[in-house]
Amino acid sequence: MTTQTASAATVRARKIDRVANGLAKQADRKISNLADRAESAAKRAEVVLHDGVEALRSHTQAYADAAAQKFDSAKTVARDKVRERPLTGLLAAAGVGLLLGMLIGSRRR
Repeated sequence: MTTQTASAATVRARKIDRVANGLAKQADRKISNLADRAESAAKRAEVVLHDGVEALRSHTQAYADAAAQKFDSAKTVARDKVRERPLTGLLAAAGVGLLLGMLIGSRRR
């Protein structure tokens, strides 16, 4: 190879090296940009998900409180009725026990 050919090859190699380095830097910037955008999107999704869970928690707590209040009210009514008429309460409990016994017994057969 002549000196002139070697010199031209060296110039081309340096040019290719500069282009490759430039492309590598562009790719690195784009990857960093995408990583930043992905991190930002993940943080937004986390906030939205957290807010949704908190909203769901408050709604379910309200429903649970309402159900507990209704259960307490029904328990009080049932207790008062049994105190007014204990024999009727005893017969009702026996009837419920008999029905449950029949249901459970029929499933075992």
